Amino acid sequence: MSKRLVTVIGVSLIAIFTLVYFLSPSSSPFDDKEVFSEESLAEETLDDTPLFKFGIPVDLFELKEGRIKRNQTFADILLPYNVSRQDIFNMDKISRDVFSVRSLVVNKKYTIFYNSDSTKKASYFVYEPNDLEYVVYQLVDSLGVFRESRDVEIVERTMAGVISETLDHSIRAEGGSPALVNAMADIFGWQIDPKTLRKGDWFKIIYEDRLVEGKSVGIGKIISAQFNHIKNDYMAYGYDMGDGHEYFDESGESVQKAFLRYPVAFTRISSQYNPNRYLKMYGRYKPHLGTDFAASKNTPIKAAADGVIVARGFTRPNGNYIKIKHNGTYTTGYLHMNRFGKFKLGQRVKKGQTIGYVGSTGSSTGNHLCFRFWKRGKQVDFLKEKLPAEKPLPAGELVRFDALMSLMDKRLEDIPNTWSDKSVSASNE
Repeated sequence: MSKRLVTVIGVSLIAIFTLVYFLSPSSSPFDDKEVFSEESLAEETLDDTPLFKFGIPVDLFELKEGRIKRNQTFADILLPYNVSRQDIFNMDKISRDVFSVRSLVVNKKYTIFYNSDSTKKASYFVYEPNDLEYVVYQLVDSLGVFRESRDVEIVERTMAGVISETLDHSIRAEGGSPALVNAMADIFGWQIDPKTLRKGDWFKIIYEDRLVEGKSVGIGKIISAQFNHIKNDYMAYGYDMGDGHEYFDESGESVQKAFLRYPVAFTRISSQYNPNRYLKMYGRYKPHLGTDFAASKNTPIKAAADGVIVARGFTRPNGNYIKIKHNGTYTTGYLHMNRFGKFKLGQRVKKGQTIGYVGSTGSSTGNHLCFRFWKRGKQVDFLKEKLPAEKPLPAGELVRFDALMSLMDKRLEDIPNTWSDKSVSASNE
């Protein structure tokens, strides 16, 4: 082989190896893994992104978190942070249309954003009246008050359980909320008396859980539910025709009455309707024309049905009371309230809306709701009254409802049974 040929081959091989080396991903000077790695990009992004809380940049302030103490005022909290009395006075006036600084409730959370320099002056005070909202009181530049709502995530969940003691026990033992217990009682209350539940009765529920920052803040709608009571199935399918979520059975009939079964979440019926009640302490007969539901102070009281508030006030025997006229036949009364809800005299309310809170005002020996029920102007026993049902589904909705019912039946069937060990299970859907 000639020297010239050897030289050409050698140069060619060197050129090939050099080209392969520089084009190789592992040796390229522009290696993505080294220069543009996800880790390095993430670090740069995090470094450049300010952190916010309640929409306020955290890195500009020092934060002080706390809870409202008994008898503590807005001024008590902010005077140590060099907010002037004049600004506190002005904030008292301008906050009334949004959320008054006089409405702070004991044990509710607050956060103060203040300067880290020697002045230690508060720039923002944030109050959290509940899990869904917060109120920002701006104390820097111009004064202002802003009420904001947190983002709520809706997650569908399922639950199945068997009755060993009560419905309340079965749901709450596995982390279910009192609101879920009450919702189930409201739906099935006209078909199943909670006092007649037996061991071995079982239920399945598909429902909405409402989350704020991953924490449950209450339930939304019950989507569908099944209750097996003494070997009989009772079904409830949630359906919306445009006027709100209602519940129907497999025949398209409403499972609920036009009136709530119970206008308050109660522990027991402490006194029933009795027109011939004898009061031994007074030595005479005095009729009791209502039903007394024993409940904790400030338990919400709900309107039993749609109607108009025709009386709202205070009398010595009744305490704080409200009377609602529902139609030409039915009127209801709610006595001994600790305080009223937001509805005023003459306003229309819908079934289930909170009209007040349980108390012991007037002639009362303990916290309870005395619930009165009039039919054509005469007081009757609400618990024994046969009440009108809500309207069934119209014929035009049945095809769509049947399709929904088939889907819900399949989903309810897929919820695992745990009857053999009589336990309750809950899971994400």
